[in-house]
Amino acid sequence: MDAVKVKNFIILVLVIVNLALLVVIVRDNMRGSEQRREAIEGATGILLDYGISVSKDAELGERTASIYSVVRSEEDERYAAETILGGAEMTDRGGGIVYYSGVLGEATFRSTGGVELQFYGITAPTTDDPEAMALEYAHILGVQELPGREGVKVREGESSTDVEVCCAWQGSRIVNCRLTFTFKEGKLLYISGTRPLGQTTSEQETAVIDVPTVLMRFIELTQEKGRVCSVLEQLELCYTFSPTAFGGGSLSPVWRLATDTGDFYINALTGKEEAVS
Repeated sequence: MDAVKVKNFIILVLVIVNLALLVVIVRDNMRGSEQRREAIEGATGILLDYGISVSKDAELGERTASIYSVVRSEEDERYAAETILGGAEMTDRGGGIVYYSGVLGEATFRSTGGVELQFYGITAPTTDDPEAMALEYAHILGVQELPGREGVKVREGESSTDVEVCCAWQGSRIVNCRLTFTFKEGKLLYISGTRPLGQTTSEQETAVIDVPTVLMRFIELTQEKGRVCSVLEQLELCYTFSPTAFGGGSLSPVWRLATDTGDFYINALTGKEEAVS
């Protein structure tokens, strides 16, 4: 057998081996997908036994997430204060609190992500579209809103309008970060809330507990807490922001289970109930 034939024979053997490996991988993936489907069907069946149905709109597919370390950026805060307030002077009040005073008002930024902006009534910015102005200022403050209808909520009062912007990270809800914009007679008077610290210092991929496990844990919580619900309307993998007192923090994955009587939060790493304020 000459060298060319030997080479072709080796190539043919390698092709056959690779095809065989591909068949094994595909078969294992199909088997794994089938097992996951059966596990989810089993968990939803148990939910039904407890009187809880699962909405067709609830996404039960598997998802992935990471843990992010974030840090405060005083440069970003200064830019936001100067842009929104028309120039600003900074005062460090200690304890991670930085105060700005400007032409249009004053602002306070905290190392835990808290922010308050008070506008002077006579020079407060005016608009006939509060939602658009709220989003504009939210972006200046480094916030990205949750995509879709739940990203922005407008509440009309007798004499004022509140626009609530739900913060997002990588397109996913941050369950404990939101900003509220208060308008009166078209004037923006006040901004308050918590936003995530904007600069990422690290990302760590992590394995989250799977959907069947979340559903079983959900059943346990309803029994332990005596909470009554009849429909699981939504299953969402979100983030929760945990700040430190020194201008740092983390964004960790949490499962949000929206029901007809309220929301449950389950830590996506430990399976424990998460307290969300």
